[in-house]
Amino acid sequence: MRRTFLRVVLALFLVAVSFAGHAQVGVGPVGQTGSDPEVLADETVTSWLSTDVVALAELSRLDAETICETLPSLLAAPPPPSGTDVQLDDRQLRPTDNADLLRYTYAAEVPPNRLEVVEVLLSREGDAWRVERVGFQLPATTGRSWLNTPQAGFAFIFLSLLFTLGAFRPTLVRRGLELGAEALREHRRLVVWTMVLGWSFVFFGFWTGSQLPDACEEAVILVLGGALEQVGATAALASGDIARTAAVIFYQNFAVVTLTVLFGSALLFGIPAYLVAGLSFFAQTTAFGVLGLGSGVGLLAIVILMILEFTAYFLIVAGGGMLVATLARGGFQALGVAYRKLFAMLPWAAALLLVGAWYEAILLLAF
Repeated sequence: MRRTFLRVVLALFLVAVSFAGHAQVGVGPVGQTGSDPEVLADETVTSWLSTDVVALAELSRLDAETICETLPSLLAAPPPPSGTDVQLDDRQLRPTDNADLLRYTYAAEVPPNRLEVVEVLLSREGDAWRVERVGFQLPATTGRSWLNTPQAGFAFIFLSLLFTLGAFRPTLVRRGLELGAEALREHRRLVVWTMVLGWSFVFFGFWTGSQLPDACEEAVILVLGGALEQVGATAALASGDIARTAAVIFYQNFAVVTLTVLFGSALLFGIPAYLVAGLSFFAQTTAFGVLGLGSGVGLLAIVILMILEFTAYFLIVAGGGMLVATLARGGFQALGVAYRKLFAMLPWAAALLLVGAWYEAILLLAF
Protein backbone atom coordinates (compact mmCIF):
# COMPACT_ATOMS: atom_id res chain seq x y z
CA MET A 1 0.00 0.00 0.00
CA ARG A 2 2.77 2.41 0.97
CA ARG A 3 4.80 1.62 -2.16
CA THR A 4 1.79 2.21 -4.36
CA PHE A 5 1.17 5.56 -2.70
CA LEU A 6 4.78 6.67 -3.19
CA ARG A 7 4.66 5.69 -6.85
CA VAL A 8 1.53 7.74 -7.36
CA VAL A 9 3.10 10.77 -5.62
CA LEU A 10 6.19 10.52 -7.79
CA ALA A 11 4.14 10.07 -10.93
CA LEU A 12 2.15 13.22 -10.14
CA PHE A 13 5.37 15.10 -9.39
CA LEU A 14 6.78 13.96 -12.72
CA VAL A 15 3.69 15.17 -14.54
CA ALA A 16 3.71 18.52 -12.70
CA VAL A 17 7.23 19.41 -13.78
CA SER A 18 6.86 18.19 -17.34
CA PHE A 19 6.05 20.65 -20.11
CA ALA A 20 2.40 21.66 -20.32
CA GLY A 21 0.47 20.01 -23.11
CA HIS A 22 2.56 16.86 -23.32
CA ALA A 23 0.58 13.71 -22.76
CA GLN A 24 3.63 11.46 -22.51
CA VAL A 25 7.07 11.46 -20.99
CA GLY A 26 10.26 9.61 -21.79
CA VAL A 27 14.00 9.41 -21.34
CA GLY A 28 16.11 11.21 -23.93
CA PRO A 29 19.79 11.13 -24.92
CA VAL A 30 21.16 13.07 -21.95
CA GLY A 31 24.48 11.68 -20.77
CA GLN A 32 25.72 10.45 -24.15
CA THR A 33 29.33 11.31 -24.99
CA GLY A 34 31.43 11.79 -28.13
CA SER A 35 34.72 13.25 -29.27
CA ASP A 36 33.31 15.39 -32.11
CA PRO A 37 30.87 17.96 -30.65
CA GLU A 38 29.15 18.75 -33.96
CA VAL A 39 28.50 15.09 -34.73
CA LEU A 40 27.39 14.50 -31.16
CA ALA A 41 24.98 17.45 -31.34
CA ASP A 42 23.41 16.16 -34.56
CA GLU A 43 23.11 12.63 -33.17
CA THR A 44 21.59 14.02 -29.99
CA VAL A 45 18.83 15.82 -31.91
CA THR A 46 18.13 12.72 -34.00
CA SER A 47 17.94 10.57 -30.87
CA TRP A 48 15.75 13.14 -29.14
CA LEU A 49 13.27 13.15 -32.03
CA SER A 50 12.91 9.39 -31.75
CA THR A 51 12.76 9.26 -27.96
CA ASP A 52 10.79 6.34 -26.64
CA VAL A 53 7.93 7.60 -24.52
CA VAL A 54 6.06 6.13 -21.59
CA ALA A 55 2.34 6.79 -21.19
CA LEU A 56 1.58 8.68 -17.99
CA ALA A 57 -0.81 5.92 -16.96
CA GLU A 58 2.17 3.57 -16.76
CA LEU A 59 4.25 5.77 -14.47
CA SER A 60 2.46 4.63 -11.33
CA ARG A 61 3.43 1.06 -12.18
CA LEU A 62 7.14 1.88 -12.07
CA ASP A 63 9.07 1.58 -8.82
CA ALA A 64 10.01 4.81 -7.05
CA GLU A 65 13.71 4.52 -7.86
CA THR A 66 13.04 4.17 -11.59
CA ILE A 67 10.77 7.22 -11.60
CA CYS A 68 13.41 9.30 -9.80
CA GLU A 69 16.07 8.17 -12.26
CA THR A 70 13.75 9.21 -15.10
CA LEU A 71 13.03 12.71 -13.83
CA PRO A 72 16.44 14.38 -14.46
CA SER A 73 16.46 13.12 -18.05
CA LEU A 74 12.89 14.29 -18.53
CA LEU A 75 13.74 17.79 -17.37
CA ALA A 76 16.92 17.93 -19.45
CA ALA A 77 15.33 16.41 -22.57
CA PRO A 78 11.52 16.57 -22.54
CA PRO A 79 10.29 14.64 -25.60
CA PRO A 80 9.07 16.75 -28.53
CA PRO A 81 5.49 16.75 -29.84
CA SER A 82 4.78 14.20 -32.55
CA GLY A 83 5.73 15.46 -36.01
CA THR A 84 8.41 17.91 -34.88
CA ASP A 85 10.84 18.60 -37.73
CA VAL A 86 14.39 19.86 -37.03
CA GLN A 87 16.69 21.22 -39.75
CA LEU A 88 19.97 19.44 -38.96
CA ASP A 89 21.76 21.36 -41.70
CA ASP A 90 20.94 24.64 -39.89
CA ARG A 91 23.23 23.95 -36.93
CA GLN A 92 24.57 27.16 -35.32
CA LEU A 93 27.23 27.45 -32.62
CA ARG A 94 26.15 30.04 -30.05
CA PRO A 95 28.41 31.87 -27.56
CA THR A 96 28.51 30.80 -23.91
CA ASP A 97 30.19 32.20 -20.80
CA ASN A 98 32.05 28.92 -20.21
CA ALA A 99 34.79 27.55 -22.45
CA ASP A 100 33.88 24.03 -21.35
CA LEU A 101 30.26 24.45 -22.47
CA LEU A 102 29.08 24.39 -26.10
CA ARG A 103 25.62 25.45 -27.25
CA TYR A 104 24.23 24.53 -30.65
CA THR A 105 20.86 25.63 -32.00
CA TYR A 106 18.69 24.34 -34.86
CA ALA A 107 15.64 25.73 -36.63
CA ALA A 108 12.57 23.56 -36.04
CA GLU A 109 8.88 23.41 -36.89
CA VAL A 110 6.19 21.99 -34.65
CA PRO A 111 2.80 21.04 -36.13
CA PRO A 112 0.61 22.66 -37.21
CA ASN A 113 2.84 25.64 -38.13
CA ARG A 114 4.79 26.78 -35.09
CA LEU A 115 8.43 27.78 -35.52
CA GLU A 116 10.79 26.88 -32.68
CA VAL A 117 14.50 26.76 -31.90
CA VAL A 118 16.02 23.54 -30.60
CA GLU A 119 19.20 23.76 -28.56
CA VAL A 120 21.79 21.21 -27.48
CA LEU A 121 24.13 21.88 -24.56
CA LEU A 122 27.40 19.93 -24.37
CA SER A 123 29.92 20.01 -21.54
CA ARG A 124 33.56 18.99 -21.70
CA GLU A 125 34.30 15.69 -19.97
CA GLY A 126 38.02 15.03 -20.25
CA ASP A 127 38.81 14.64 -23.94
CA ALA A 128 35.15 14.07 -24.82
CA TRP A 129 31.90 16.02 -24.77
CA ARG A 130 28.78 15.08 -22.80
CA VAL A 131 25.14 15.91 -23.56
CA GLU A 132 23.68 18.07 -20.77
CA ARG A 133 20.42 19.18 -22.35
CA VAL A 134 18.42 18.97 -25.55
CA GLY A 135 15.05 20.54 -26.21
CA PHE A 136 13.31 23.70 -27.26
CA GLN A 137 15.21 26.85 -26.43
CA LEU A 138 14.12 28.37 -23.15
CA PRO A 139 13.79 32.14 -22.69
CA ALA A 140 16.67 33.66 -20.76
CA THR A 141 15.73 34.18 -17.12
CA THR A 142 17.41 36.95 -15.17
CA GLY A 143 15.48 36.21 -12.00
CA ARG A 144 13.87 39.60 -11.35
CA SER A 145 16.99 41.61 -12.05
CA TRP A 146 15.51 44.70 -10.39
CA LEU A 147 15.66 42.85 -7.07
CA ASN A 148 19.30 41.89 -7.50
CA THR A 149 20.71 45.39 -7.09
CA PRO A 150 22.28 47.25 -4.14
CA GLN A 151 19.35 49.68 -4.32
CA ALA A 152 16.93 46.83 -3.63
CA GLY A 153 18.90 45.92 -0.53
CA PHE A 154 18.84 49.49 0.78
CA ALA A 155 15.12 49.77 0.00
CA PHE A 156 14.45 46.57 1.95
CA ILE A 157 16.39 47.87 4.95
CA PHE A 158 14.29 51.05 4.86
CA LEU A 159 11.06 49.00 4.52
CA SER A 160 12.04 46.81 7.46
CA LEU A 161 12.77 49.82 9.68
CA LEU A 162 9.57 51.55 8.59
CA PHE A 163 7.45 48.48 9.35
CA THR A 164 9.15 47.92 12.72
CA LEU A 165 8.68 51.53 13.80
CA GLY A 166 5.10 51.48 12.53
CA ALA A 167 4.31 48.45 14.67
CA PHE A 168 5.08 50.38 17.86
CA ARG A 169 3.53 53.73 16.97
CA PRO A 170 -0.08 54.77 16.18
CA THR A 171 0.13 54.04 12.44
CA LEU A 172 -1.78 51.97 9.88
CA VAL A 173 0.64 49.10 10.50
CA ARG A 174 -0.15 49.03 14.21
CA ARG A 175 -3.89 49.39 13.53
CA GLY A 176 -3.71 46.46 11.12
CA LEU A 177 -1.92 44.32 13.69
CA GLU A 178 -4.53 45.22 16.32
CA LEU A 179 -7.41 44.28 13.99
CA GLY A 180 -5.63 41.02 13.22
CA ALA A 181 -5.19 40.26 16.91
CA GLU A 182 -8.91 40.84 17.50
CA ALA A 183 -9.82 38.48 14.67
CA LEU A 184 -7.42 35.84 15.98
CA ARG A 185 -8.95 36.01 19.45
CA GLU A 186 -12.48 35.82 18.06
CA HIS A 187 -11.70 32.80 15.89
CA ARG A 188 -8.99 31.20 18.01
CA ARG A 189 -10.51 27.72 17.74
CA LEU A 190 -10.62 27.93 13.94
CA VAL A 191 -7.04 29.22 13.89
CA VAL A 192 -5.84 26.34 16.06
CA TRP A 193 -7.49 23.74 13.83
CA THR A 194 -6.09 25.43 10.72
CA MET A 195 -2.61 25.26 12.22
CA VAL A 196 -3.06 21.60 13.15
CA LEU A 197 -4.28 20.77 9.64
CA GLY A 198 -1.50 22.76 7.97
CA TRP A 199 1.29 21.25 10.05
CA SER A 200 -0.18 17.80 9.43
CA PHE A 201 0.34 18.29 5.69
CA VAL A 202 3.88 19.56 6.35
CA PHE A 203 4.85 16.60 8.54
CA PHE A 204 3.19 14.13 6.17
CA GLY A 205 5.14 15.66 3.29
CA PHE A 206 8.46 15.36 5.12
CA TRP A 207 7.66 11.77 6.07
CA THR A 208 6.72 10.89 2.49
CA GLY A 209 9.95 12.41 1.18
CA SER A 210 12.04 10.57 3.75
CA GLN A 211 10.64 7.25 2.49
CA LEU A 212 11.74 7.84 -1.09
CA PRO A 213 14.97 6.21 -2.37
CA ASP A 214 18.29 8.04 -2.50
CA ALA A 215 18.03 8.17 -6.30
CA CYS A 216 15.36 10.88 -5.88
CA GLU A 217 17.85 13.33 -4.38
CA GLU A 218 19.40 14.25 -7.73
CA ALA A 219 15.96 14.90 -9.24
CA VAL A 220 14.93 17.14 -6.34
CA ILE A 221 18.18 19.13 -6.44
CA LEU A 222 17.71 19.66 -10.18
CA VAL A 223 14.14 20.94 -9.73
CA LEU A 224 14.96 23.15 -6.74
CA GLY A 225 18.07 24.53 -8.43
CA GLY A 226 16.03 25.63 -11.43
CA ALA A 227 13.40 27.20 -9.18
CA LEU A 228 16.00 29.13 -7.16
CA GLU A 229 17.60 30.47 -10.33
CA GLN A 230 14.25 31.51 -11.76
CA VAL A 231 13.25 33.60 -8.75
CA GLY A 232 16.67 35.24 -8.50
CA ALA A 233 17.83 33.55 -5.30
CA THR A 234 20.96 32.08 -6.90
CA ALA A 235 22.18 35.50 -8.06
CA ALA A 236 21.33 37.08 -4.72
CA LEU A 237 23.30 34.45 -2.80
CA ALA A 238 26.25 34.85 -5.17
CA SER A 239 26.35 38.57 -4.36
CA GLY A 240 27.01 37.87 -0.68
CA ASP A 241 24.74 40.80 0.23
CA ILE A 242 22.49 39.88 3.17
CA ALA A 243 20.01 42.73 2.59
CA ARG A 244 19.66 41.93 -1.11
CA THR A 245 19.19 38.22 -0.37
CA ALA A 246 16.58 39.04 2.28
CA ALA A 247 14.75 41.26 -0.22
CA VAL A 248 14.54 38.42 -2.76
CA ILE A 249 13.35 35.97 -0.09
CA PHE A 250 10.71 38.36 1.23
CA TYR A 251 9.42 39.18 -2.25
CA GLN A 252 9.01 35.51 -3.12
CA ASN A 253 7.45 34.54 0.22
CA PHE A 254 5.16 37.53 0.67
CA ALA A 255 4.40 38.99 -2.76
CA VAL A 256 4.23 35.68 -4.64
CA VAL A 257 3.27 32.92 -2.18
CA THR A 258 1.27 34.92 0.37
CA LEU A 259 -0.42 37.65 -1.68
CA THR A 260 -0.78 36.04 -5.08
CA VAL A 261 -1.35 32.38 -4.23
CA LEU A 262 -2.79 32.08 -0.72
CA PHE A 263 -4.50 35.45 -0.24
CA GLY A 264 -5.74 35.40 -3.83
CA SER A 265 -7.35 31.99 -3.35
CA ALA A 266 -8.71 32.97 0.09
CA LEU A 267 -10.56 35.88 -1.52
CA LEU A 268 -12.70 33.28 -3.33
CA PHE A 269 -14.67 32.61 -0.16
CA GLY A 270 -11.88 30.95 1.76
CA ILE A 271 -12.10 27.26 0.93
CA PRO A 272 -9.73 27.30 -2.11
CA ALA A 273 -6.93 28.57 0.15
CA TYR A 274 -7.09 25.37 2.21
CA LEU A 275 -6.92 23.21 -0.92
CA VAL A 276 -4.09 25.19 -2.53
CA ALA A 277 -2.05 25.36 0.68
CA GLY A 278 -2.50 21.67 1.47
CA LEU A 279 -1.41 20.43 -1.95
CA SER A 280 1.38 22.99 -2.35
CA PHE A 281 2.98 22.54 1.06
CA PHE A 282 2.71 18.76 0.85
CA ALA A 283 4.55 18.76 -2.49
CA GLN A 284 7.23 21.17 -1.26
CA THR A 285 7.92 19.37 2.00
CA THR A 286 8.01 16.03 0.18
CA ALA A 287 10.89 17.42 -1.90
CA PHE A 288 12.73 18.68 1.19
CA GLY A 289 12.03 15.40 2.96
CA VAL A 290 14.10 13.68 0.29
CA LEU A 291 17.07 15.95 1.06
CA GLY A 292 16.69 15.69 4.84
CA LEU A 293 16.82 18.44 7.46
CA GLY A 294 20.17 17.65 9.04
CA SER A 295 20.69 17.39 12.78
CA GLY A 296 21.85 19.32 15.82
CA VAL A 297 22.11 23.11 15.57
CA GLY A 298 21.41 23.04 11.82
CA LEU A 299 18.13 21.22 12.39
CA LEU A 300 17.11 23.70 15.10
CA ALA A 301 17.84 26.64 12.79
CA ILE A 302 15.69 25.13 10.02
CA VAL A 303 12.83 24.37 12.44
CA ILE A 304 12.78 28.01 13.62
CA LEU A 305 12.67 29.18 10.01
CA MET A 306 9.84 26.77 9.22
CA ILE A 307 7.82 27.98 12.20
CA LEU A 308 8.15 31.61 11.08
CA GLU A 309 7.25 31.03 7.43
CA PHE A 310 4.59 28.32 7.70
CA THR A 311 2.83 30.15 10.53
CA ALA A 312 2.57 33.21 8.30
CA TYR A 313 1.11 31.13 5.48
CA PHE A 314 -1.36 29.35 7.73
CA LEU A 315 -2.58 32.67 9.15
CA ILE A 316 -3.66 33.71 5.65
CA VAL A 317 -5.40 30.37 5.18
CA ALA A 318 -7.09 30.84 8.57
CA GLY A 319 -8.20 34.27 7.36
CA GLY A 320 -10.05 32.48 4.58
CA GLY A 321 -11.68 30.29 7.20
CA MET A 322 -12.70 33.38 9.19
CA LEU A 323 -14.32 34.77 6.06
CA VAL A 324 -16.44 31.63 5.63
CA ALA A 325 -17.30 31.42 9.34
CA THR A 326 -18.36 35.08 9.48
CA LEU A 327 -20.58 34.68 6.41
CA ALA A 328 -22.09 31.51 7.89
CA ARG A 329 -23.06 33.40 11.02
CA GLY A 330 -24.16 36.75 9.61
CA GLY A 331 -25.02 36.02 5.98
CA PHE A 332 -23.97 38.26 3.12
CA GLN A 333 -24.76 41.34 5.24
CA ALA A 334 -21.50 40.51 7.06
CA LEU A 335 -19.46 40.38 3.83
CA GLY A 336 -17.52 43.56 4.67
CA VAL A 337 -16.65 42.34 8.16
CA ALA A 338 -15.65 38.94 6.78
CA TYR A 339 -13.22 40.39 4.27
CA ARG A 340 -11.84 42.83 6.82
CA LYS A 341 -10.79 39.88 8.99
CA LEU A 342 -9.04 38.26 6.03
CA PHE A 343 -7.20 41.50 5.20
CA ALA A 344 -6.22 41.85 8.86
CA MET A 345 -4.11 38.68 8.57
CA LEU A 346 -1.78 40.33 6.07
CA PRO A 347 0.12 42.55 8.56
CA TRP A 348 0.79 39.55 10.80
CA ALA A 349 1.95 37.42 7.88
CA ALA A 350 4.15 40.29 6.66
CA ALA A 351 5.73 40.71 10.10
CA LEU A 352 6.58 37.01 10.39
CA LEU A 353 7.93 36.81 6.83
CA LEU A 354 9.96 39.99 7.33
CA VAL A 355 11.70 38.44 10.31
CA GLY A 356 11.98 35.15 8.43
CA ALA A 357 13.59 36.79 5.39
CA TRP A 358 16.35 38.42 7.45
CA TYR A 359 16.83 35.25 9.48
CA GLU A 360 17.08 33.03 6.38
CA ALA A 361 19.46 35.41 4.60
CA ILE A 362 21.77 35.50 7.62
CA LEU A 363 21.66 31.70 7.92
CA LEU A 364 22.53 31.23 4.25
CA LEU A 365 25.32 33.80 4.01
CA ALA A 366 26.82 34.11 7.48
CA PHE A 367 27.03 30.46 8.54
